[in-house]
Amino acid sequence: MSNRTFACLACRKLQRKPQSIAAFAFPVCHADCIRVDWKLHVPAPRKRRKWDRFWAQYLLERRMTEQFNDGLLGEELVLPLLNRRLVRRH
Repeated sequence: MSNRTFACLACRKLQRKPQSIAAFAFPVCHADCIRVDWKLHVPAPRKRRKWDRFWAQYLLERRMTEQFNDGLLGEELVLPLLNRRLVRRH
């Protein structure tokens, strides 16, 4: 079974865990980690600007996906970071 990347935004740390785990608390700060989508490159934590820009865009696109699924957005949604195009089916 393959691993997935989990990120602790508070500590700026990345960890690899089995993909069967849905949630993971970081052992140092005990904050909930965010599971990163498959095949998505996460910038190195030491590159602060890239790290901050990536997480701002990633979290925005995840929220937009949830809003689209709830019917709060239009008929089509393009997510450049996640490399997805969602179209509402009638």
